[in-house]
Amino acid sequence: MVTTDEEITRRLQETDSARSTRRAQAATTVGELARRHAELADQLGEIERQVGAALTAAADVIDVPELAQVTDVPADDLTRWRDQAVKPTRGSRRKRPNEKKNGIGRTDTDAGAEPRPAAPSAVSGAVGTAGTAVGAASS
Repeated sequence: MVTTDEEITRRLQETDSARSTRRAQAATTVGELARRHAELADQLGEIERQVGAALTAAADVIDVPELAQVTDVPADDLTRWRDQAVKPTRGSRRKRPNEKKNGIGRTDTDAGAEPRPAAPSAVSGAVGTAGTAVGAASS
């Protein structure tokens, strides 16, 4: 028995519909779990900063090995949290003023000099180990 065109189309639509439903469910589940993960990671980071601050503040009255002994928290964890609290947070780097635009640092010898050509972009000419351009889309 040969299946009609309409029957083939109907079967494909049923298969596609079931697959689309499963794909949507999977994407929804993964998206929700990823959001929860990000929220919990933020909360955990804040708690670790608080523990580190408490360790730093109490350093003059109790040291890490003693805290580890009385709290049953591994000394390595306590040390890591304390050290992270002590390190300054990295902010954006200050840019140096552009000497050419501001006229700072110019000498008479600079005034007559011709501008140097710009260096080629490191990305545009980079080649990977397989001989393909770095950053090129692979098929």
